[in-house]
Amino acid sequence: MAGPSLSLIHGVQQSNLPLEVMERVLSLLPLPVLCRMRTVCKEWNHIICSSSFHDCYEQTLEERGHGVCFLTRFVSSYPNKKIDRSVRGTTCFLDLEERRWYLIKGSVDQGFETKGVAMSDGLVAEICCPVPPKEGYNHGARTVCCIQMSDPILKMRWRLDPCPNESKLPYLVVVAADRGSRVFRVFEIDNPGFREIGFHRCLWIYESSTNKWRWASQKLGCLEANMLAIPHKIYPRSAVVFQQGLYAIFTAKLSLWRFLMLYDIEKDTWSMVLEDLPTAICEELVVSSGKLFMLFWRSASFCSSSSSMMLEMVEIQVSEKTLRSVFQIPASTLSHSCGGQISYYEWSDFTCLALRLNSDSSCSSVVLFSKSSGKVIIYNVVSATVDILPEHPLGKSDALNHEYWASHQNLYVRDILQKDAQSHPPVYMPKEQLI
Repeated sequence: MAGPSLSLIHGVQQSNLPLEVMERVLSLLPLPVLCRMRTVCKEWNHIICSSSFHDCYEQTLEERGHGVCFLTRFVSSYPNKKIDRSVRGTTCFLDLEERRWYLIKGSVDQGFETKGVAMSDGLVAEICCPVPPKEGYNHGARTVCCIQMSDPILKMRWRLDPCPNESKLPYLVVVAADRGSRVFRVFEIDNPGFREIGFHRCLWIYESSTNKWRWASQKLGCLEANMLAIPHKIYPRSAVVFQQGLYAIFTAKLSLWRFLMLYDIEKDTWSMVLEDLPTAICEELVVSSGKLFMLFWRSASFCSSSSSMMLEMVEIQVSEKTLRSVFQIPASTLSHSCGGQISYYEWSDFTCLALRLNSDSSCSSVVLFSKSSGKVIIYNVVSATVDILPEHPLGKSDALNHEYWASHQNLYVRDILQKDAQSHPPVYMPKEQLI
């Protein structure tokens, strides 16, 4: 049987293959190549900019486990923490499949400094404070913070209306975005202060659909008596949006007690999920493949050396209110597998970027990230081996003065390949050109 006929258009061979086949073939190309393919001819540009191709491409990404690690660098010097001035307006991301770093340079608001970052589906929330009139920290100055939203791909930036709690820097900020509708929520979590005189509001929610902040009810129901019995202040440790609810880990100051609570967005109520979480250090909630997990470090004693520490992941089975162990990694194993490249200062700073699960829900590998060094590694749970990814492009840091922030996101091609895109696509940059 003769193959498909080919015609020559402006010196380029154009296939008469069915549209579905063309979309499937093009969906196998890396994103930077696709951006160049748009200029081949009008027909290819039309295909690549079409909604059906975007659906095909994103399905292919999911099949290949494609992901992007967004990363930026902070400088920490007590009591300040802010984005390093040398990388302001710069966002890096790592294509985990292609093992290549990309760089996006955007605009910055010179009148504000970024104190914290939260992200969901590519939308970035920057917690900002005005730049002080002179270098140093003015202890007598009133702190006024705001949230600036940005889309690094489209290079868009806008400031949200002030939160009623703008005079305080929040303990935690969580962003939940619907990428299709571009509707998002921002959750600001403060110290609940259950035992404090002058009981105050702890959770504020911004709704982009109404462009308004609202205070989340403090209705605790039968839990209120238990909360008031806590002898110390309560602090949030980690929070994520999962199944239309906000799940948050709280801990009592000067206590080993940790518990998981759920804020039901629709009912506007709090409820207890798990009253006794494992005694842990650096606990973190992670959502992956429609499941809720918790990553944490623990040992027999808090006075133990780093070599005795264990990095553990458990699945939180919400309906049963139980925990299921997923994997355990000794700190010594990570250090040995990395050839001694993980220092004492790093072992407690690891955070989970992504989990890769098998069809039976068992974990095949985990993508870990060190906040103190910026290292990104993939740990194979089955073979207990470590794959160290290319060094990040923001340069090495001093573990005592700098820290890095990263979040694992899917790269949505609709923002880059749509016909009315307002900016150039991200470009691969060799490390020597980034510094």
